[in-house]
Amino acid sequence: MEPKKLVKPTLPQFLPHGWKTEVAKVLGVHPMTITRNIKRGKGYMYERIVATAAAKYGEKREAGQ
Repeated sequence: MEPKKLVKPTLPQFLPHGWKTEVAKVLGVHPMTITRNIKRGKGYMYERIVATAAAKYGEKREAGQ
């Protein structure tokens, strides 16, 4: 049996209701921080938010598919 390599999960087209609150709890920040940084669209916290949301709600796929 060959080991399978996974690629980083990608964000789905739509995130479920309440995703900001869940991501805020995981990161330990206030939900308004999530809203502000999503509107800004750049920076270290924005990257953390996107990575956390992708890990929590994204689809995991094998490399090469």
